[in-house]
Amino acid sequence: MKFYLRHAAILASAACALGSATAQTDEAKPARKTKAAAATPAPEKYSGPREKMVVAMPKTYGKTETMALWGDYFSHLSRCANVELQNAQGDSLERTSNVDILGEKELIEALSTGKAQIGQVNPGLAAQMVTAGQAAPFGVPGNKATGQRNSYKLILVTRIDSPYKEPKDLIGKKIAHTTPTSNSGNLAPRALFPALGLTPDKDYEVVFSNGHERSVTGVMHGFYPAAAVASDLYQRMVVKGDVKGSSIRTIWESPPFMTETWTMSKDVSPELQARVKKCSFSYNFSPTLKKQLPGNDTFLPINFDRDFATVMQVYRASQKK
Repeated sequence: MKFYLRHAAILASAACALGSATAQTDEAKPARKTKAAAATPAPEKYSGPREKMVVAMPKTYGKTETMALWGDYFSHLSRCANVELQNAQGDSLERTSNVDILGEKELIEALSTGKAQIGQVNPGLAAQMVTAGQAAPFGVPGNKATGQRNSYKLILVTRIDSPYKEPKDLIGKKIAHTTPTSNSGNLAPRALFPALGLTPDKDYEVVFSNGHERSVTGVMHGFYPAAAVASDLYQRMVVKGDVKGSSIRTIWESPPFMTETWTMSKDVSPELQARVKKCSFSYNFSPTLKKQLPGNDTFLPINFDRDFATVMQVYRASQKK
C-alpha cells in the first residue's frame, strides 16, 4: 500500500533553526507511517512451492467460452492461493485455454479418484457424489451484500406459438429431458411432474437431448413439443442471444434449487482446501461473469444440509423409484 507523506518546506534564516525544524520533521514521519500501517495490515501471502491442481469443468460450454467466463477466477486463485491450475495433460491454464471439459460420468470419476482436484458440478452430480462419500461442494455464486446464493428453477417450456398452455396439455407428447443424472433436466421432473398429472414415461415420452441448450434449441426449432430445463441456463442463452425470450413460453416452474457449485476432491490436503476456499470467497467476479450471472458478484460458502435440502429430496425420491 502506498503511503503519501507530506513534505514541509521550512524556511529559516539560522542554521540551527533549520536543523531543529528538520529533526522535528524526521521525528514526525515514522509516527505517521506506523499509524497507517497499523490501520491497514498487509494481505496474507502463501509461501512455499506452488501446488498443482487439475481443473475439471462440465460440458455446459466449449473450452473457449469456459475460459472466457472462469479464466479470471483461475488467475485469481493461482496468485492468491499459490497454486498452479492445470488440465489433465499438465498444461498450465495460465498459458493455455485447453481446459478439460468432461461429460458427467468422466467428471464424477475425475473428482472421485483424485485425477482432478477442483471442479464445477451441477446439483444432481453434487447429490450423487456426496451420497457416495465424496466431499461436499464448498462455494456457489452469490451476492456479497445480500448474502443471497444463486439459485434456479426447473421450468417447462414450449414454443410461444404452440397449443400447449399448461402441463396436462402435453399428455401423449414428447418432452425433452437433458441427461439421466441432471437434477433439473431429469431427476426433478420425475419427482415433481407426477403431481401435475404428467408422469414421465407414462403420460409422455421422455427424449434425452444431452444438454439444456440442446433442449431449448430443440423446442425453438420444433424438434420437441416441450422441454424440462434449468431457468438459469435458459436465461444465459437469452443473454447470449442464442434464443429469443419472446419465442419461448414457460408453462410451469418449480420452487428454487441450488445452482452449479464448486467442489474439491477429498484427497486435497486440509491446508490447501482452506487456502482455496479463502481465496475463492475473496474473489470479485469479472464484468463478463457478472453479466452471465446477473445479481452475483462473488462466491459464498455452502451449508450442504441446508442449501441442498430440496436437491437431496429430489435425489432420494429418484433413487427410490
